[in-house]
Amino acid sequence: MLEVLFSDSAAGSLQCAMGHGSQIGGCLGIIATDESGRLLAPEETARLQREAEERMRRNWAEAIPMEGSPQDILSFPLSLGMGPIDEDGIGPLRENALEQLLCIFPEGRQTAAALVTSARRHLDTLLARAPKEPVRFWVDRTPDAACGLCWVLEQLRPLGWERLDLRVVDLSRLASDKEGPFGGRCAGEIDPHAWGKLAREARPLPARRAEALAQHWHRLRQEDAPLRALLNGLLVSAAVDLYDPYLRAELEELDDTFREAELIGRTLGRFPLGFGDAWLALRVEQWIADGKLEAVTKPDAHLPLYHRTLRKTEE
Repeated sequence: MLEVLFSDSAAGSLQCAMGHGSQIGGCLGIIATDESGRLLAPEETARLQREAEERMRRNWAEAIPMEGSPQDILSFPLSLGMGPIDEDGIGPLRENALEQLLCIFPEGRQTAAALVTSARRHLDTLLARAPKEPVRFWVDRTPDAACGLCWVLEQLRPLGWERLDLRVVDLSRLASDKEGPFGGRCAGEIDPHAWGKLAREARPLPARRAEALAQHWHRLRQEDAPLRALLNGLLVSAAVDLYDPYLRAELEELDDTFREAELIGRTLGRFPLGFGDAWLALRVEQWIADGKLEAVTKPDAHLPLYHRTLRKTEE
């Protein structure tokens, strides 16, 4: 069975799950502090380490094996919730959008190129194998995953829905089940031992539903908005400043001179918006260009752009 995901973090976790039978040992680290932020004594940290290792051992002992091999994992981390989308397949618009998103990181351009190359290869594999074997999509509560499902179904339409065996694991539904194996917001938060149990929650994707989602992507392409967002569970086009109020709310709590990383970290920590730091960093860049903020320091060359100090300016 082909496993289609929209996050490289999720794909890595799934690969660990598939390879667990051949793994030897594992890796687990503990950083423990008391209420004042002081590190605990070494013996207390060692005790917590042992407890965590025991929980990991029990989780794997009770885990349902995840069948498959790494060659079955097809990841499309295309960040389709952001940037222009009115093109077929994975074209220059998407490559440019990824470059803009990742430019805040060192070697961001190279990373974007690697992501696109990998996604194109995975798309070729999907189109070649989908008519011959089942395809399981993993969809979480993020705009990128919702976009990814609609996008990939548009790519599959020429194969003919009647020829395809499509299934979906709706992680947004499972996240509302407190007793279930998935309690996070995005698939990248799934522990490797939980994939086998989650896989049993897959449901068939009927041809009519697949066609409706592909058509929805066609409409979104025509609108070609700067953003796509999930509002009350519906994937819609959105304005470029949709998330600005969340950044602004945290900015008002900071001193006139502040660390940009703190602004972005606090925003993501307080508001689970369903994406990472890149878009917020780009919005801060726009505020600097608009004269609302100014850079006081420059980040080290090996750090993301937002590892610097900013100052609020009078408007």
